[in-house]
Amino acid sequence: MGILGLVVLVSCSVKEDRSDCPCWITVIANESTSLSAWFGNQKILDNHRGGLEDHTVPRGIVDLVASKGVFTVPEGEQMGELFAQLQHLNTNGETALTGIELQKQFAAVYLDFKDEDDGRTGYDIQIYGNYVGADARTLAPVEGSFSCIPEDAPERGYMFRVPRQKDDSLSAVLSYNGKDVEAIPVGELIRKAGFDWTKQSLGDVSILADLPAHTFTITIMEWEGPVTFEITI
Repeated sequence: MGILGLVVLVSCSVKEDRSDCPCWITVIANESTSLSAWFGNQKILDNHRGGLEDHTVPRGIVDLVASKGVFTVPEGEQMGELFAQLQHLNTNGETALTGIELQKQFAAVYLDFKDEDDGRTGYDIQIYGNYVGADARTLAPVEGSFSCIPEDAPERGYMFRVPRQKDDSLSAVLSYNGKDVEAIPVGELIRKAGFDWTKQSLGDVSILADLPAHTFTITIMEWEGPVTFEITI
């Protein structure tokens, strides 16, 4: 673990009023972690890598974002493995200390087709949604046109990563020879299974599709362990 010390560079005498002096803040972060910070609308730290450095922060509330990974993705790409944490640091004192605990900001969705070889269908599959990642300052979902082609998952059909969602827009469109054949309401199925998009760290989801019966078995793989729901629509 590296230690980033944001240290007062302005001299303040112990005999004078120190309320206007900057705050000395120490952030414990791994060297592979990127750190950004804002004071109001002013960005005071810009993608600094964890390590040792002296810096100054004003007194008040500092918004600190620690991250590892890319916040947003262009249309046509699945979400990357983004781990991030937002902290609102009280820097009204002379010193402040905080540690970093990165949280999982994406969900891996596994799409498996019953009675198909390795869970893979002969249809072409395209994933669509309304969110393209997380805001670099607030970590809130960023709206945009999301689409990607899922990748093969060994013995589990397909896999694709998505960012946090605020609606049920996620869908998997199956096509053959350029014509749409079926649309699986991925977002709706995930919601009905009780998946919580507001958790600090997101779990993963597995969907087993029985297309002839139009039945879907959803397994939510939270940090505490898997819980399975079966939904027929």
